[in-house]
Amino acid sequence: MADGDILYEKEEGIAVITLNRPHRMNALPMSIWTTELSEIWRDFDNDPSVRVGVLTAVGDKAFCTGVDVKEAAERNKQGGRPQASVEIKASPWQNNVRKPVICAVNGIVGGGGLMLVADSDVTIAGPNAAFFNPGVGVGIVALVGQIAWVNTMPFHANMRMALMGPHERIDAQRAYELGLVTEVVRDMPLLDRAKEIAASMSRNSPAALRVAKKLLWTVKEHHLMDGQAQHSVIGAEMRGHPDQQEGPRAFAEKRKPNWQAP
Repeated sequence: MADGDILYEKEEGIAVITLNRPHRMNALPMSIWTTELSEIWRDFDNDPSVRVGVLTAVGDKAFCTGVDVKEAAERNKQGGRPQASVEIKASPWQNNVRKPVICAVNGIVGGGGLMLVADSDVTIAGPNAAFFNPGVGVGIVALVGQIAWVNTMPFHANMRMALMGPHERIDAQRAYELGLVTEVVRDMPLLDRAKEIAASMSRNSPAALRVAKKLLWTVKEHHLMDGQAQHSVIGAEMRGHPDQQEGPRAFAEKRKPNWQAP
């Protein structure tokens, strides 16, 4: 793919997947969350010419701010229902990607963007990276990415992110201290550093890389699968609540939301 909402390039054994909606803070329409990224991950994982993937985004303002809330508000305005039951299959983990994936984060990350970061294997960040989960601020409970961090990030810091919503952001240095990223890149372009790490990984045994990744993720998944199942069950308590439509509508109209009682 040479243009469009996602750029997909392969060079010297490395695949680079780039989110390309800087005009919308790299918020992604639902088709990308459900179909397009899944197709790219499948191609990457099955192509013997590439060994390591890099996931990044265009611009330095935002890596990914999740689902395009303005698109959701427009859909609601036209009488559509919130797509709470739609299957999201956008991250490397959700697509059972066997090869290593490095996530290179520039700018802010929110909502579903957290899932893309948490479900990658190694994350590095530029100094302007910032992490937050705006969900509760627009009447949505979307904690898939944060569930993946339950055994990575200190519990109370994770809980604080979930409950503060859009009102507080974790900067790059704090994210490093909490274990959300493995490196803050300050002295060279972020993508260059990601490719440098990918090139080092690609010199290792492809079979050993896959087994090492599978082993560590298998151990983590014993907890992660239970957490994701509970997310579906408990998260369903919000399904159909008026706040799910009021939140995106208020965001699009740039006004304070009129929340209903729980």
